[in-house]
Amino acid sequence: MEALATGMMRRWMKAQRTPEVSEFLDMARESGVKLFACSTTIGVMGVAREDLIEGVEVAGATAFLDFAADADVSLFV
Repeated sequence: MEALATGMMRRWMKAQRTPEVSEFLDMARESGVKLFACSTTIGVMGVAREDLIEGVEVAGATAFLDFAADADVSLFV
C-alpha cells in the first residue's frame, strides 16, 4: 500500500511540475534549514539513526524547543 501511495504522490507532483522531495531537501539544506528527528518517535517506531537521511539531527522535545525558541521559523510535523 505504501508503494502505491508513494507512486500516486510522485505522479501528482510531476503533473504539477513540483520538485521531487529530494530537491526540496537540497533547497532546504542550501538555505540553512536544520532538520530534526524526534528521539522518542524514532525509538517507538524502531528507526535506527543510520536509516535517517544525511544531515538530520536527533533531538528530544526539550532540545528541539530550546533550539526553536531562537529560530526565525520552526515547523513541527
